[in-house]
Amino acid sequence: MILSRSSEYAIRLIFFLLERQPLTGYLRIKVIAKELEISYYQLAKVAHILISVGIIRSSTGPKGGIILAKKADELTLAEIIKAFGESEIFDRCVIGLKECSDENPCPVHTGWKKAKSEIVDIFFTKTLSELQRDSVIPYFLK
Repeated sequence: MILSRSSEYAIRLIFFLLERQPLTGYLRIKVIAKELEISYYQLAKVAHILISVGIIRSSTGPKGGIILAKKADELTLAEIIKAFGESEIFDRCVIGLKECSDENPCPVHTGWKKAKSEIVDIFFTKTLSELQRDSVIPYFLK
């Protein structure tokens, strides 16, 4: 897709935690990394960023790990990718041209504009609980 690997991992991590709600305790990043087939070190970096912006919470010690800090009905995908500086991806040309608009379109502008409106709705309008209710989340976990 058009997201960085870090944003993709962050979204998968959040969905992983969401699917296991309500949690009775913290989940270890090593366990999550293994289940999602993601490098532990990369997932730990992603988790650190999500912790710093308050999307997830961590605890150290024998029963430590991570949990969601926000409720699913308070969180959008846009908030997750914003933590990685990618919320502007929907404002730029999909093929990277500097000058791309309705007046000066790139070769894929018209098709991308239609698809983008649906994607923007998913990322900026729908909460994670709405996405879960719409059965979108399980597809992201694979």
